[in-house]
Amino acid sequence: MGGDFAPQATVEGAVLAARELKLSVVLVGDRTLLQKELAEHDCTGLDLTVEHAAEVVMMDDSPLEVVLAKPQSSLHVCYHMLKRGDVDAVISAGNSGAMMTIGITLLGNLPGIDRPAIASILPTTEGLALLVDAGANNEVKPLNLAQFGVMGSAYMRHLRGIAAPKVGILANGEEESKGTDLTRTAAAMLAQSAPHINYVGYVEGRDINHGKADVVVTDGFTGNVALKTMEGFASFLLGNLREVFASSMRGRLAYLLVRKHLRAMRERFDPAEYGGAPLLGLAGRAIIAHGSSDARAIRNALRAAANESLGDALSDDIVDLLGKMSSTIPSRMAGKGIRAIFGRMRERLHLRGKEGEPPRKGDGSFEPGAERAAKIESPIAGAARRRTGGLLNGAAPTADARDAALHGAEHGPNAAPSANENQPEKSRDKPAHAKEDERP
Repeated sequence: MGGDFAPQATVEGAVLAARELKLSVVLVGDRTLLQKELAEHDCTGLDLTVEHAAEVVMMDDSPLEVVLAKPQSSLHVCYHMLKRGDVDAVISAGNSGAMMTIGITLLGNLPGIDRPAIASILPTTEGLALLVDAGANNEVKPLNLAQFGVMGSAYMRHLRGIAAPKVGILANGEEESKGTDLTRTAAAMLAQSAPHINYVGYVEGRDINHGKADVVVTDGFTGNVALKTMEGFASFLLGNLREVFASSMRGRLAYLLVRKHLRAMRERFDPAEYGGAPLLGLAGRAIIAHGSSDARAIRNALRAAANESLGDALSDDIVDLLGKMSSTIPSRMAGKGIRAIFGRMRERLHLRGKEGEPPRKGDGSFEPGAERAAKIESPIAGAARRRTGGLLNGAAPTADARDAALHGAEHGPNAAPSANENQPEKSRDKPAHAKEDERP
């Protein structure tokens, strides 16, 4: 239900992915609207199902308020399906802050990860680079930047086959004296992480597309501005080229000679070609698509989500790398103050279905509790099995395996912390208001 052109573009993109990529896709949202859109397409033989959600997250909704006030939103239903193992990935072109906050609240982060980050692919003269973070965390700490570098390095190894990805921090100059206290402290952490991380120093904005680094690390505010600036300039450049070639007969003749190369350049610049950006560090596979995604972009986001390289192997590599670098990049877990409050809130959300009447599948609610027969096990727990409504590639970890591995992330402008792993076992199942002395 999210995105500038939803639900038309999202439904059409799902149909394209089911037909061309042979994926099994679940459309989550208002059943009446989704079925009406599906009726406009030939869905014969396609593995498309509809899961009803009674509420919709709007683009201007506060992520934190959505967690508390819209428990039956399409994003909540999506993440509960992922947690149960009914699907392998969640995709949305809607409110990215809510996408991240609900994901952290219901799934948690990978062990050792303080905050997830959006990882966006960028074209360069050397091929492709990864920008981390592209908009999830407006304000960060040095630990966050260092962890972004670790996650980005693991991503480029698994998905791009680069043995030792070059990691750089976005700054206002190449000299070590440039940047801020934030970037200098993060740079020291990454520089001391060799040989696990191939840190190459600061990267200026003009060097991003020149391939100086395979992974460019920055905060979400700066990263999003840089990303949108590059997208805007690419559109500006292509628009000017169209005017040049269309302005005269000579220009049109010249276009015939170079149109193949221009088409390739346009595809490299077009964000829709890359589909969406993974939310690295979340204990589950989530893809955030551009808000202006058309049907082709949604189709490509589904293609990205079905990539097995985004599964357990990548998550295991991130956790393993952080473990090897614990002396230089420490892991900070939730335990006090507001993070503990959100930890108990997460437990309450998990218990919501147990406290009331058991909901029925398809009515906009979810089915917490015991494992269902349709659920697919993690490769760690057993061989993967095909189930209805799931994507074809990869496997979601079991609920028990996730709950044993999940740790929280510090609450920021676009993120809500997860459960407090340091909390005594007996108090985890209690409401946040159970005892006065349990309050942070």
